[in-house]
Amino acid sequence: MTRMGNEWIKYLQFPNTLDGLLRLSFVVAVTILIVANSLVFEEPYALRLAELYKEPWWRLLVAVSLIMAAIWCPRVGIVVAFLVFLYFSDIDMLSKPFIKLV
Repeated sequence: MTRMGNEWIKYLQFPNTLDGLLRLSFVVAVTILIVANSLVFEEPYALRLAELYKEPWWRLLVAVSLIMAAIWCPRVGIVVAFLVFLYFSDIDMLSKPFIKLV
């Protein structure tokens, strides 16, 4: 294996510590959440998540949580960023009408 390939493998590994186990479990849990929600077609969001989206403090809290996850572990940050992207894009799309009739 090349030197660059070994560096990527080391970068993607989780350390054999409690912190590494927490990172791995967080990535797996968020991935399962993304897959479970993406398999459901046209299922409405929970009313609480839709209502919280309107509040600016909620969006700021989500952004700060994303930054904290990325600082903690880049792999966790990538997965959380994908989850936040899907949440924001879905809610934004669903909160507006598809077609203007008038």
